[in-house]
Amino acid sequence: MTLVFRAAALAELSDPPAAVEDANRWTRYVGIVADESPTALLAELDRRDVAVDFVGEDPIADLASVRQRFPTERHVFVGRSDEDRRTARSLGLEFLPLSEAAEKAGWARHSKE
Repeated sequence: MTLVFRAAALAELSDPPAAVEDANRWTRYVGIVADESPTALLAELDRRDVAVDFVGEDPIADLASVRQRFPTERHVFVGRSDEDRRTARSLGLEFLPLSEAAEKAGWARHSKE
């Protein structure tokens, strides 16, 4: 499986690097897409020596190329908005809301105060 996180969705997790590291254990490829460079997130991943297979700053173009670049049976986009859902579906990727992904994987989210 190829799993692609929307950077904004990862930011809702209490420990984004731990989630990426966990995903690396059960997926073949892990990537991150954002509308602009997720500098702080990438620095934290690097500091903790957590690898990703790709980072993209043009979500639509990057998601459009995922199926060709990473030949796996499933291509899943973890996002948080209806726009993320529509984008994934229009490009032939499965969509998984962050809330569902976090619950299934046991990733803690920031509490809503």
